[in-house]
Amino acid sequence: MQVSFLVLLWATFVAMVAFADVVPLSFGVGCDHGRYPFQMQRGCFKPAFEREIDNGGDSFIIVRFSDFNLPPKDYVLLRSVDTGETVKLSGAEYHGAFDAPSVSGSRLRLELYTKTNLVGSYTTKSPCTGFSVVGYTSVLQSPPTHEAVCGGNVERTQEAACFNYSPIMNARSKAVARLVINKDGALTGCTGFLLGSEGHFITNNHCISNQDHASKTRFEFMAQAMACPSKVGDLVCDRQLACPGDVWRSNAKFMYTNEYLDYTIVQLDRAVVAKYSYLKLRMAGPNIGEPIYAVQHPQAWGKRITDKTAWGKATVQSTTNLEASYLLDTRPMASGSPVLSSTDHAVVALHHGSLTANTCPNFGIRSDLIANDLQALNMVPWTAFT
Repeated sequence: MQVSFLVLLWATFVAMVAFADVVPLSFGVGCDHGRYPFQMQRGCFKPAFEREIDNGGDSFIIVRFSDFNLPPKDYVLLRSVDTGETVKLSGAEYHGAFDAPSVSGSRLRLELYTKTNLVGSYTTKSPCTGFSVVGYTSVLQSPPTHEAVCGGNVERTQEAACFNYSPIMNARSKAVARLVINKDGALTGCTGFLLGSEGHFITNNHCISNQDHASKTRFEFMAQAMACPSKVGDLVCDRQLACPGDVWRSNAKFMYTNEYLDYTIVQLDRAVVAKYSYLKLRMAGPNIGEPIYAVQHPQAWGKRITDKTAWGKATVQSTTNLEASYLLDTRPMASGSPVLSSTDHAVVALHHGSLTANTCPNFGIRSDLIANDLQALNMVPWTAFT
């Protein structure tokens, strides 16, 4: 009964969830916005166009572009007025409609730098040169699930760097990524991880369920604090999209999804595995009473790890024919986090929520069920299992 009730709750929540607002804007250069400002004077390094965006005090800005078509050497620079952080969008790398990488802070300056000095001296993918800004967002919507902080008034997740004392936990956590997914124009956050040695990546079905979602997902590794905060003023990553990491820049290939087991496999590449390693699913599944920990991006914050409850070391509380239950603290957007055994550091469950908001325990799909399904499909390498 627990299983069917949880699935029913998700279906109801999907139908009711409100999308995060995209604040509409309408400006740009070239195309419908007038003449494109080709650079006619050599050695000029001032922006040919600039505009400031102010979100009113939120912690990040994601700019939404359409009709982005610049000469290969021209670029847009997104510069945080608050932090000085910059994101470069070159004509050689970015095209068409997309959401730019997030920039921290509440104010952003958009600057266009042009280097091409002769019309017709480059080739384009569009008859029109320029770009349009159609809006921005500073809030990610929560996925259609419930989550629970089980420790009462004290949350027991910590910055991932606070677990650097354990080389193996630190190594395992590198395979976990923060996801930002564009679903029909609305942005949401989730978590997921590299599975096996060939670049396969797993998250929940309710996070990514088709190729369109996969193509419009940003996979960000190592989005975390560099050191464990120990005093007031130290860096903490408890804001949406805080502590930027390494964004995998390619197009994910949708491979398979299983709605009942609430998981999806997409294909990245082997280069990302060489950099961040990978995790393995335990074929035998979770054991009741075994100590566990979870690596997650709750609320799309920087990476956090939790291995304790209000009563001590976190353990698997129980299992059903589908799930394992536990009292690890989670928040929205932790969906897709690996729950690992503290003994062999294999993944024993794929976290996917709680029955109702702030009602413990939390639940994850048993690793043995996912492993059996994947092995029957012969979809991932043997290195994905242990």
